[in-house]
Amino acid sequence: MLKIGLVSAKFINNDIVNNTKNILKFMDIAKENDIDLIMFGESFLQGFECLNWKPEDDLLVGIQKYDKKIDVFRDHCNNNKIALGFGYIERDDKKLYSSYMIINKNGNILANYRRISNGWRIKDCDIKTYCEGEKFEIFEFMNHKMSIGICGDLWEDELIKIFPKNIDTLLWPNFRTDWEENEINLYIEHIKSICKNIFFVNSICEEEISKAIGGAFAIVENKLHSILELEKEGMLIVEY
Repeated sequence: MLKIGLVSAKFINNDIVNNTKNILKFMDIAKENDIDLIMFGESFLQGFECLNWKPEDDLLVGIQKYDKKIDVFRDHCNNNKIALGFGYIERDDKKLYSSYMIINKNGNILANYRRISNGWRIKDCDIKTYCEGEKFEIFEFMNHKMSIGICGDLWEDELIKIFPKNIDTLLWPNFRTDWEENEINLYIEHIKSICKNIFFVNSICEEEISKAIGGAFAIVENKLHSILELEKEGMLIVEY
């Protein structure tokens, strides 16, 4: 059995120190609850609105895959034998991506998925700097074959068509601002046929520029398992 924790937590835009502390705090809570893997939302490390769309500024915001700021999490995973998933703005040379990293219990990078859909960036930005990935990744963790889709990746029909069929678990980190009444139920109805086990998590942000009220849900064996209510910072724990 795999025990997963979906963390709907607060981030502060452009405050990596605070956001790192929040990730480590929930990792320690997860360890106390014998959780195997915890997940945070899209772009959690720097905050979803961390960019100003000026390449000379934003390339300083992006973090490389093997940066010392990432090593903090790798060490914590290894020392506490817990796996971690989090979103961040990745810099690769002179390119930026909305990426999602999975670190395993030994501190090794298991996956580093780059969002394929372009909804994370403004329309008139420099597309030579602000880039998208080209394919979904498949990886294995504790006898489960997994893949990741970030937010709008799983709202585009053409991307859904190429989403891997030979997996049993989908990790779906999001950043969604204001929810309309019962809208989270629309997300559940939309996604439940794509994979039999689906784990959705959204962040909380109190800043007006990107006000978000969180939320998380789990679908296990094609049935809704549980929901973490909106506006509640916490962790939804699921074993499957």
